[in-house]
Amino acid sequence: MKLSKEVKTAIIVIAGIAAFFVGFNFLKSKSIFRKTNTYYAYFPHSGGLKTGTQITVNGVKVGSVEAVDLEEKTARIKITMECSDDFSFSKNSVAELYNSLLGGAGLQIIPAFDNAPVAVSGDVLEARIQEDMLASISSSIKPTQEKLNHLLNQADTTLTGVNKILDAKTTNDLKVAIAEISTTMRNLNQASVTLNKLLADSQSNLRSTLQNANKITTDLAKVSGELSEAELNKVIADAQTTLNNLNTLLADIEGGKGTIGKLMKDEALYKDLDKSAKQLELLLQDFRLNPKRYVHFSIFGKKAKVYEPQDEEKSE
Repeated sequence: MKLSKEVKTAIIVIAGIAAFFVGFNFLKSKSIFRKTNTYYAYFPHSGGLKTGTQITVNGVKVGSVEAVDLEEKTARIKITMECSDDFSFSKNSVAELYNSLLGGAGLQIIPAFDNAPVAVSGDVLEARIQEDMLASISSSIKPTQEKLNHLLNQADTTLTGVNKILDAKTTNDLKVAIAEISTTMRNLNQASVTLNKLLADSQSNLRSTLQNANKITTDLAKVSGELSEAELNKVIADAQTTLNNLNTLLADIEGGKGTIGKLMKDEALYKDLDKSAKQLELLLQDFRLNPKRYVHFSIFGKKAKVYEPQDEEKSE
């Protein structure tokens, strides 16, 4: 009998699914040809236990961890265990978390062989955490706890300082300052609105004024350039003439020409002028001391006093 292409394809797909299922369970260390029982245990902490971890009894594998779930309402850790039904134990057996030699978390069943009923699939076993594992968990949590305590102390100190700073007076001053800042911001906002309105209203006038100012500046620059160009030659010529006259005057003075030149060059004339100035000074002094000698009014014709030269005049 010849199989059609559709049947061949279906067989290949089914075989692939079966192979995937077998391989997946093999990787999970779960046998599909052996009957298993499902047990549950609730722990306060998972200790890092992962799905697929082997479950042992006295070091011999009897199953694996099927699931590690966190309950929403109680925050307990629910461990689902798949164990072979080849090994039976009572309901009083204990599921215990421990630290494995490789450093990870392990799960073992401490079986109880008493008169209690045998544990069946779906039963909840008593949960226990090994003491050394508790110590390990405690030691790992301790640094975090210390940091948390330190942070809480710092927060308490900070809050205490804030409470000391924010006394009634400071709080009141802070409220007043915030109110004043709010008022200032409102005033600034109003001023900004007013300024924007003024700028909008005067924008056209301002543009026209700027254009006129630009035109005036251009005209002034043009006129200034023309004036400076026209007057520059005249100013230079006048300055040259003045310098020539000054040079001539200085030459005449140096040559002894003119009154100033003679005064600077003729020493005898200088001495005569100096002597005349001194005599004039003595005359004025005598006039001040003896005015009647120069202005005489006498009914009886009193004889005028003879002039007597001063000490300075005698010395000369």
